[in-house]
Amino acid sequence: MLFDRNVAGIILTTADGRIVDCNEPCARIFGFDSRREMLAHSAWEFYFDRAERKALLDSLRKRRTCRAEEVCLRGKTGLPVWVLATYTVISSVEGRPALLQGTVVDITALKKAQTKLRDIKPAQSSATIPKGESARMLDLSKRLATLQQRVSRTLQPNNLPRISRAEIRECLLALEQMKMLVAELEICRLLGE
Repeated sequence: MLFDRNVAGIILTTADGRIVDCNEPCARIFGFDSRREMLAHSAWEFYFDRAERKALLDSLRKRRTCRAEEVCLRGKTGLPVWVLATYTVISSVEGRPALLQGTVVDITALKKAQTKLRDIKPAQSSATIPKGESARMLDLSKRLATLQQRVSRTLQPNNLPRISRAEIRECLLALEQMKMLVAELEICRLLGE
């Protein structure tokens, strides 16, 4: 039930990249219509650079778990998909990771909003966005960062086995709030142009 009903994407892979299983949210995050469609692919296909997965495997060999980090992966269409990801070694063979579990939360919209905010140059922002709007965008950006930190703390690998329904609901609420804030940021940007 925790696997199938989880709002976060969960994926089980072998060290060589075979996807053993994933839940429906995981498939949707990467743009697949179903988990069955995603299972036909290799975990290596989701990396823009194979060295990134190799580095992850090396890290898991040493620590068996990786704390939550923002990772840019490749979706089904080849476009970037930003996720907040944690990884854990489920089983090992001769000291090497054999079965890995990844838990991912889609933060693509947040990353796009952050990029748009960085792209606004100080001279342009004061000339094209009214002072109140510039302050509003800064406030929205700070609120987004706070929500992201809240979700990140809850989804730490050591919390996942003990995560409660209340914490899951809190994460869902925070993600919904993030979506609304990103929409507000987009409106501010459009009004300022």
